[in-house]
Amino acid sequence: MKPARSLIGGAATVAVVGLTLSFAPTVAIATPAGSTSTSTTGGSAPSWSDVQAAKASQAATQALVDSLTSSLESLQDTVQRTSVAEQAAGEAYSRAVSVQQDAQTKVDTLGRQKAAATTRAEASSRQVAGLVVELSRTGGGDLSTTMLTDGSDAKDLLYKVGAMSHLSERSAGILAQAENDQRQVSALQDQAATAKTALDEATAASKSTLADANDAAATSAKKLADVQSQQSTLYDQLASLKGTTASTEAAYFEDQQAKRAAAAIATAAAPAASSTKTSTTKTTTTTSTTTTKPTTTKPTTTKPTATKPTNGGGGSGTTNPAPAPAPAPAPAPAPAPAPAPAPAPAPAPSPSKGAAALAFASSQIGKPYRLGSQGPNAYDCSGLVRASYAAQGVATGGYGVQQQYNYFKSLGRLVPLSQAQPGDILFYSSNGSVSGGYHDSLYAGGGRMVEAPKPGAFVRNIAVWTPGQLLPYVARPTGSL
Repeated sequence: MKPARSLIGGAATVAVVGLTLSFAPTVAIATPAGSTSTSTTGGSAPSWSDVQAAKASQAATQALVDSLTSSLESLQDTVQRTSVAEQAAGEAYSRAVSVQQDAQTKVDTLGRQKAAATTRAEASSRQVAGLVVELSRTGGGDLSTTMLTDGSDAKDLLYKVGAMSHLSERSAGILAQAENDQRQVSALQDQAATAKTALDEATAASKSTLADANDAAATSAKKLADVQSQQSTLYDQLASLKGTTASTEAAYFEDQQAKRAAAAIATAAAPAASSTKTSTTKTTTTTSTTTTKPTTTKPTTTKPTATKPTNGGGGSGTTNPAPAPAPAPAPAPAPAPAPAPAPAPAPAPSPSKGAAALAFASSQIGKPYRLGSQGPNAYDCSGLVRASYAAQGVATGGYGVQQQYNYFKSLGRLVPLSQAQPGDILFYSSNGSVSGGYHDSLYAGGGRMVEAPKPGAFVRNIAVWTPGQLLPYVARPTGSL
């Protein structure tokens, strides 16, 4: 694949197929109760004199800490929304490049097929030329002179030979093969011309979407610089109020985000299919309870007998010998241990390679993001996912967020978000369906993920982000579902 220009420089070679597939609503990760999300990049931090004044009272300090935290949450939402636009533009570029590469592959394939067909046509034309010489000797006229030296091309030669009335069966067969070979060459020429036109159009489209993606990246970079400056001030102020450091406050803030994300993921609404399964199980349980009731009635007849054997298992002096056989049923409970084999299914879960894929992704932390890259020196989001599982010998079904999601859907390897485990693949969508998919990452557990985020950033382990944009399913490439 030929390198293409990437966002913020670098080479880009991607293959993505965008399939539109309506899906369930996205899952919101809620902000804590009482927090406000109204401020944007235009919001202003309190002055340092306000911070100093608040220190005089514990209540005032706490109120200002709450206010600063709320502002940080709002700013973080802004960061995430900005990233969405940027990543969606990058995914659009990936799809355009995929179309371009498919078109290039078709042109190359048709070129090879045409070259092979031309070689066959030339060989069969030579056979026809030999036939002409043969016929000229047996037909009494020097056909080779008129047919082979008048500048006729292969098509003309085949036409002239075909017009001859005294062709033998063998001669007709040679001619038919040559004509068929020539038709194949003509057909492939037409297809190659059409494919070349499609390639030119796809190339123009990829250049246009690259320009859009670069614009989105530039706009995002300006916004983020402003937001990050405000965040930095807020962390400094929090640190001053609490007697810590800005880096401590930033780490604490992200840890709280991860905890909220973990809680939201664990309680994410399960898909309709799973509730059907639950109700089926309940019905089965009810049925089994009903069946057991009749069994309890039978012992009522044996009540007198049951008491005697218990006291006098060895007392044979009883006058009713008939009840004596009653103990025979006692061995019947012995089969009860038979269900012991039931624990055997416990080892059933097959070992998952998700942990190894996550470990691979984690080992790439600090490497730069580059659109269209899948390692070893740089990655984009789906490139990191693909490389992490490829290192375990597991396919992810192609390149690009939407293509990977649809691949795992086709394999039946999707799991409800609430059941996410480390190594599962998280998918983000801007419209609640696969058609809006723009980002994926590896879930690291505890509300965190490993991702290749966007141009200008690096592979990182971060709290799961972007409230309301996680699709309600994750992919589990291997292991028990």
